[in-house]
Amino acid sequence: AIASNGVVTFSQTPVGAGGAVVQVKNVQRGDMITGTSQIAADDTIPQQSEGTEILTLEITPTSASNKLLIEIIFFGSSSATSVLTPCLFQDSTAGAIASVTKYTEEGTGTATISLNHYMTAGTTSATTFKCRVGVNAGTLTLNGYSGTRKLGGVASSSMTISEVTP
Repeated sequence: AIASNGVVTFSQTPVGAGGAVVQVKNVQRGDMITGTSQIAADDTIPQQSEGTEILTLEITPTSASNKLLIEIIFFGSSSATSVLTPCLFQDSTAGAIASVTKYTEEGTGTATISLNHYMTAGTTSATTFKCRVGVNAGTLTLNGYSGTRKLGGVASSSMTISEVTP
């Protein structure tokens, strides 16, 4: 507020206080694993029975109306020319709630793929998010290439969930 004498005062409660971070959860994984379970590169929703589960993280939202920002970083490769497909699943829901793809050519090394999803929490009970990754051909290598870890484990895949007020 600006008073008639020109003095400016600020409220202690920000206008539109939405977007305040309530809690942040994170899981990182720097080990190398391989997987052969595929995810088709077609127009079907990926299922929990497809791909290789690489990350799991549980959060208990403080308000069902709060928002969850889920950020996934995948670092890895396929042994063949293929489509890498990281997918996000919640609890026991069969179909993915979010997914992205990246085409890779054989012999081109690793890829880093980000997957972000923003949603209403919808619950104050514990809920578990899972990232599964598959290729439509060849063998998946998490955090490496051709079944070998790269960068000594400091290049890792991760999932971060931030609960924010609407």
